[in-house]
Amino acid sequence: MKADLALIRKLIHGAVGIQEENGRIQLSRFTPAEREVYRENASYTVRTFAASGMRMEFRTDARSFAFSGFAVPASSRVFYYFDVAVNGVLCHHLGFESCKEQPEFRFEIPLDGGLNDVCVYFPCLTRIELTGMEFSGGNVIEPVMKKRTMICYGDSITQGYDAHYPSLSYPNQLADALQAEMFNKAIGGDRFNPPLAKVGTGTPDLITVAYGTNDWSHCTRDEFMANGSAFFRNLTSVYPEIPVFAVQPVWRTQCETRVTEAGSFSEMYEMIRTMTASYPQIRLVNGLKLVPHLPECFSPDILHPNDFGFQFMGRNLLQEIKAGVTPG
Repeated sequence: MKADLALIRKLIHGAVGIQEENGRIQLSRFTPAEREVYRENASYTVRTFAASGMRMEFRTDARSFAFSGFAVPASSRVFYYFDVAVNGVLCHHLGFESCKEQPEFRFEIPLDGGLNDVCVYFPCLTRIELTGMEFSGGNVIEPVMKKRTMICYGDSITQGYDAHYPSLSYPNQLADALQAEMFNKAIGGDRFNPPLAKVGTGTPDLITVAYGTNDWSHCTRDEFMANGSAFFRNLTSVYPEIPVFAVQPVWRTQCETRVTEAGSFSEMYEMIRTMTASYPQIRLVNGLKLVPHLPECFSPDILHPNDFGFQFMGRNLLQEIKAGVTPG
């Protein structure tokens, strides 16, 4: 059975827009109004099309299914991999090191013909355009419903740099553990972006916010405080009483030595504490406790967690969220 656009729309999670154009199904995690925020920054606009946080989830008794399409550059990374979990167990890791050299893909996944819950995690850092999806055997193809929704704002780490296994990006781990449909609004290189927080998307049950690293590197102290304060002011205005978890930056080798125009790393932490302190709905999360302070947990730049580091980040942040679902 070949899935039509109506069925594929039901199976996709994490997209606010799904449409077909010239035989390719286009997926978007940003609304037109949110994308307009980045209109004057071409590189950021491209990154809004990356498939971070998007997935297909369904229950089926098919004996196999296949999906095909194209991967298009949408970040500074060109690798792209899909993870496929069956009944909560990661069973397949499929993809290529370069969407420039190998843009077209088709993968067929065997199943046992029993009733299985399947999740296909999309790559975090490339744009994915589907051209088809097929099921062989069986009679059941049902979407999986979620208990809640969540939004993840942030920069490159939240977008998924440098997870080769997309299921291990920390937002995907949170979505799985909390049984949430997650909308990833992160852009690599982004800073506290007040206009983005003012637009809003739906009515989530919880929100995570993880900016600060790029602000610390490129802003003065006054700019840092002004942008961050405006972001949280706008966010809490659009989403009053929704729990917000403000995640301070994770460890890096320069934590104790680097001083920027915004100050030291510890001063940057204190600024984030100050800008969030007056909001009862915001719970501050100490990023230094999320990922081990070991180079082995990071990509060679020692800035972005690798798959190993993301496992710690997802698990530790989940504990913070479970402990503070009702921030005070």
